[in-house]
Amino acid sequence: MYNEHRFNDFMEQLERKVGVLKVICDDAKRRIKDLEKTNSELNKKLKEQQDQIKQLQRKQEESEKNTTKSKDFGKLVKDNLSGTDTNAELKQQLDEYIRDLERCIAHLSSLS
Repeated sequence: MYNEHRFNDFMEQLERKVGVLKVICDDAKRRIKDLEKTNSELNKKLKEQQDQIKQLQRKQEESEKNTTKSKDFGKLVKDNLSGTDTNAELKQQLDEYIRDLERCIAHLSSLS
């Protein structure tokens, strides 16, 4: 009788421990699913951002190809100002350059 009672106690303890382990295992499985879902979402966002970076880099390269290099600006100004004699003509020419620069800045701003 004593051995039977002891055996029953042991079995009850074992069943409780198995129940606790089952709960822990189920929680771990749920956590794994949640982490896999989060990982998938983050990978998707990463790919979107990488695609966006590539697109912006292409736009920047195109913009740089279409923009006159700064070293050429001095030549442009020198060549274009050689025909201007008066201050009024010089002011008008500078205003035109400023408008061109503002258009370039606006164009570059729209790319970002």
